[in-house]
Amino acid sequence: MMRILQGTISYPEVKWGKAEERAGQNTALVRFVNDIAGVGADGMELWGRHLDNLTTGDIQALAKAIDRSGQKVEVLGPYWDFSSSDDTVESSLEDAKRYRGLCDLFGSRKVRVFVGAPASDKATEENWTRAKKGLARLAKMYKGSGVTFVVETHADQLADTPETCERLMRELAQAPIMINYQDMHSGRDEVGMLYKWVRHVHVSFIRDWGKTVEKTIRDLKAHGYDGTVTVEFCTDSVPPEGVKFERAKAIAGMKRDIAYIRSLVA
Repeated sequence: MMRILQGTISYPEVKWGKAEERAGQNTALVRFVNDIAGVGADGMELWGRHLDNLTTGDIQALAKAIDRSGQKVEVLGPYWDFSSSDDTVESSLEDAKRYRGLCDLFGSRKVRVFVGAPASDKATEENWTRAKKGLARLAKMYKGSGVTFVVETHADQLADTPETCERLMRELAQAPIMINYQDMHSGRDEVGMLYKWVRHVHVSFIRDWGKTVEKTIRDLKAHGYDGTVTVEFCTDSVPPEGVKFERAKAIAGMKRDIAYIRSLVA
């Protein structure tokens, strides 16, 4: 049976911008752990940006609060880049050292990663070589940890089409590095093409993404998938421009979306 996770990315009032801007406008996640724990999910995917500007003590307090809530952070989601430049690779690997400790603190054995920019149709062989070497170094760094890295299929990244995802997996051939599937809107049998590498899945309920949820779950069920599925953006988690984020509406949206997915996987 699939395990349904709630992504904490559905929570924050301010999602993007600089870290200091987010920290100045977001209420600390630790204050709303029980709300998120009560939406009916089996666990959480902790958005890396919810750890921005937190002290070691703050992070430990968040981990304790999540543990007391009865939930577990099954997936961590940092923002790394292994293809844009040599500098981004080195900074990503440096941050990966910190995340080794965070995996142990939160008890997480999956980490969502990005390959990095540019989009595959703009990428050079230099981008591909850099990405494969950087990801191989990441796998070596975590050898023996039991952590699986799941590369998100995402627009404007090297892994933005079924073909480029397949290329990355075949050429990289690193057992700890698999795929975090989300619909790429290619119109092809994406799950069928990539299923052997899929270890985590994202679905969302904003804009047109909600139209793909049922198909994604149906295709996963057809292949016997019993892994984790995160509701990334829930209903009302991203209000239209000019409309203020309302936490209560977002929490209610999480509950509806989790219940809906449970009805699909039953």
